[in-house]
Amino acid sequence: MMDFDKLFVTRDWFGKPVRRNEDVKFVKGEATYVDDIDMNCAHVAFLRSIFAHARLKKIDTSRAEALKGVLAVITGPEVAEVTKPLPARAITRPARQYVMATGKVRYQGEPIAAVVAEDRYIAEDALELIDVEYEPLQPVMRIEDALKPDAPLLFEEAGSNTLLDDTMEHGDYEKACREADMVLKETFRVHRYSSTPLENWAIIARHDKGTDSFTVWANDQQPGRSMTTVCGTLQIPTHNLRLIVPESGGGFGIKLAIWPYIVILCLLSRKVDKPIKWIQTRREHLLGGTHAPDGIVEIEMPVKKDGTFLGLSVKDYQNDGSFIHTAGIYGLIKFATMVGQYTIKATRMEVLSIATNKGPTVQNRGVGKPTMTFALERMVDIAAKKLGIDPAEIRFRNFVKPEQMPYTTPSGEIYESGDYPECLRKGLALGEYDQCKKQQAELRKQGRYIGVGISTGVEPGTSNLGYYYTSSGVPEYMGSGEGAIVGVDYDGNINVMIGSVDTGQGHATVIGQVISDMLGITPDRVRVDNTLDSFISPYIGHSGCYSNKFNDVDLGAVIKATEKVRARIFTLAAHMLKADVSNLKLGDGHVHVTNDSGKKVSFKDIAALAYKKITLLPEGMEPGLKEIAYYRNPYAKLPNKQNFNVQLTHSNSCHVVTVEVDIETGFVKFLKYVIIHDCGNQINPAIVEGMAIGSTVHGLGATFLEEFVYDDNGQLLTTTFMDYLKPVAATVPHFEMGHHYSPCPTSLLGSKSAGEGGAIGSLAAVANAVEDALSPFDVKVTSLPLTPEKVVKAIKETKVI
Repeated sequence: MMDFDKLFVTRDWFGKPVRRNEDVKFVKGEATYVDDIDMNCAHVAFLRSIFAHARLKKIDTSRAEALKGVLAVITGPEVAEVTKPLPARAITRPARQYVMATGKVRYQGEPIAAVVAEDRYIAEDALELIDVEYEPLQPVMRIEDALKPDAPLLFEEAGSNTLLDDTMEHGDYEKACREADMVLKETFRVHRYSSTPLENWAIIARHDKGTDSFTVWANDQQPGRSMTTVCGTLQIPTHNLRLIVPESGGGFGIKLAIWPYIVILCLLSRKVDKPIKWIQTRREHLLGGTHAPDGIVEIEMPVKKDGTFLGLSVKDYQNDGSFIHTAGIYGLIKFATMVGQYTIKATRMEVLSIATNKGPTVQNRGVGKPTMTFALERMVDIAAKKLGIDPAEIRFRNFVKPEQMPYTTPSGEIYESGDYPECLRKGLALGEYDQCKKQQAELRKQGRYIGVGISTGVEPGTSNLGYYYTSSGVPEYMGSGEGAIVGVDYDGNINVMIGSVDTGQGHATVIGQVISDMLGITPDRVRVDNTLDSFISPYIGHSGCYSNKFNDVDLGAVIKATEKVRARIFTLAAHMLKADVSNLKLGDGHVHVTNDSGKKVSFKDIAALAYKKITLLPEGMEPGLKEIAYYRNPYAKLPNKQNFNVQLTHSNSCHVVTVEVDIETGFVKFLKYVIIHDCGNQINPAIVEGMAIGSTVHGLGATFLEEFVYDDNGQLLTTTFMDYLKPVAATVPHFEMGHHYSPCPTSLLGSKSAGEGGAIGSLAAVANAVEDALSPFDVKVTSLPLTPEKVVKAIKETKVI
């Protein structure tokens, strides 16, 4: 962490709840999304498989091509002839797949063909004229079925539906079991759900025949990697693709997988002499716009009678569907923080990526940590109940203590700061834990069943991207970094461009706060361009909005570029004022001579010298007042199964929840919901609080409502918001927020991740509360979602949710 006295000229903006300045244009409808770009585009529609598993015997597009208004048609086999297969990152078995189906389809909704027409209506009509001959195959939907010896194979060349099976062991787990008084075992299941950003995937592609190059506008969440992946798949040089990312209506990880459709639209644009556009429909998004995988977690925990956790063993099955590019990632990121906030010394984790005929998966908000934390925190409560120890007390006995920070987990993850006991103490106090527990018995006599649940969790950020390749070999990416350009305009105001993009987080406001305190100005003088243009933006392969990296490497690049600009400002001002740099200070958009307050020069006048009156520049100094900088987190380790940090910053949170369960209807009512959050130094507390609450609502949606349901034939039954239910403002609880502050010593501003904590911890907190409420009925919660039907059935019949 930097010395703030040296970094900042003022402390007027850092740490203040400054109102987001980018919101006005959004609420007024004046933002420019992909669909708002008017280029007289032709329109694209996709023919998608009606089967979950089938061989493609024949695709006849002749009738569609003959339809008036149709400009071009492309099919999967055509695409395969001119592109490389999808690059797999985490899996270890061979599997061949292209951006469109060729030879066979592997999920309902997989694109088979695409049509370009004068308008979307004609394109959709043309899809009905494409004749496809299928040979239906037996679909494989469940993990258990995919693992059977005689199960149909999704990828015959793999020889198995298990595309990754790797075991990582740290510490002496067998010794932990021998020394334990008991070894607790349980199996947990978490369903398949996703995120539903307001704006679905959107792409415009234009081809230049003279250079055989492409310009693409897309709401891509990870443009740095898409540049290399798209160009590699199309087999074109990087300079033949210009990727522009305009404003984006949400992401949550879902837009990390848009790039295969960029490839398809580029190929289609070669066939027509005008720009083409595709706007994903909501049904397309739910059907095949990527999900978080469903999974099974088999967990063992050796414990002592006093509640000490000695070890943890996890066998993690992920139903990764049928997208090899991201298969296996969830399990590999889980093992990094599998011990949660506890001093567990011995771990074993077996990671299995299972291919099935469900839709594609991609990194959804939290990326595996919601499932891992659900299983771990449920196991902690099971241990507490088995040993007769209060759930809060057993956590206190096993927490990593603040004096142990920085704490290295058995696998090499470094928890750089935090006070887990204090966060829980604050949560218990604000949640009135003792009072609620005392009321419980009395209310049960009245036929009311309340329960209190606790969940504590680690919220990692800034992915060390080498983790993708932990099992598969030499990594294409390692570490994490970002780039930024900061400049002084002709009028003395500041303009900023970074290599990342914004999907609603408030980056422009936060950057404005930091730069204002670094240069002694007000945020209204800082303009941040949240869009990306690969021809001019300072992107690198890691660039994008994901893994909570903004507070770390994105701002790191901004700070380094601003320091360079500030140094040039001082050099030019010293020249103009005929003063020594050491005798200058910044304030109010001017450079002042320290011992002569009346002697000063404005940023505007300095810019005039840098850009216009360049003959007056100091000898040997280049014109201009703009700097570029790249920053990487220096604490990323090289990939190594025995000692590797998957993520580079680690926030933490505590959720204390009180619920009441109606045993007749199965409905759960929130009586109290407390969140204690520690993300280090908060640059903008209002934004942090919004993210903590928003991510918690996301978690509650997964806990109660959101679920992709397939039938035995692989047909997705939840393809509208009538079936795929979402939490709404009227039904979410009132959240009480508290904060703790453990500055991060490894980020320049002492800040840590803030965007995923609620989505990680809420599932277990609610599940623990519901089980506590239903303890008179001996109900155990081992799966999600907690639907009313499942709750009532457990009370009356099964005793297990």
